[in-house]
Amino acid sequence: MKREVREKARDMRRAGFSLSEIATQLFVSKGSVSSWVRDIHLSDEQAARLKAKQKNWGGKNSGARQNQDQAREQRRAYQEAGREHARAGSVLHLTGCMLYWAEGAKSRNGIYFANSDPQMMLLFMRFLREELYVVDGQIKLLIHCHTNNPDEIQRIERFWLEILELPRSSLSKTSYKQGSATRKNILANGVCSIRVYSTELTHHIYGAIQEYGGFDRPEWLF
Repeated sequence: MKREVREKARDMRRAGFSLSEIATQLFVSKGSVSSWVRDIHLSDEQAARLKAKQKNWGGKNSGARQNQDQAREQRRAYQEAGREHARAGSVLHLTGCMLYWAEGAKSRNGIYFANSDPQMMLLFMRFLREELYVVDGQIKLLIHCHTNNPDEIQRIERFWLEILELPRSSLSKTSYKQGSATRKNILANGVCSIRVYSTELTHHIYGAIQEYGGFDRPEWLF
């Protein structure tokens, strides 16, 4: 089998493939390919074609790195705006950011906050609306419940929509999560998750958390 792979690698090299292309297609190391084909010389045309391809890839890679750098600087600006907001001293802003630090998912491009406590969810919703100026159209709700009874699911959906004052259009498909057989305190209204897809607002919160906490977390930029 190894002899067949080696011969295939040599055939591909004669056809003008690069070492990386051969290694990728044959699922072998680049070092192995190099040792197998070192005596095969490419024509001037083949060498020029590979060089042009390499230059084109390098340009694309450089462009990608530049885009990544620009995006990182934009996230840095969003975090600085969050720090500035924190310095204004709003109690609701402080509360919302600390709640997110404790309970929120640390995504790079979206706010994900889930809990079963209605008052906590209502407080976080106030934070979004009054401090970050999030409008209803930006908010998505995802509910996890411990029942697959259609009537009960509708009741749970109404419960969260009414307490959070959101339209039904905000609701994503409710999911059923089977509870543990040993668990006694089944959550009557399930768990509600608030989602806001916004890189700007996510990093606003990250910046504010760092300002309130008096620390720097550089990895939150990546």
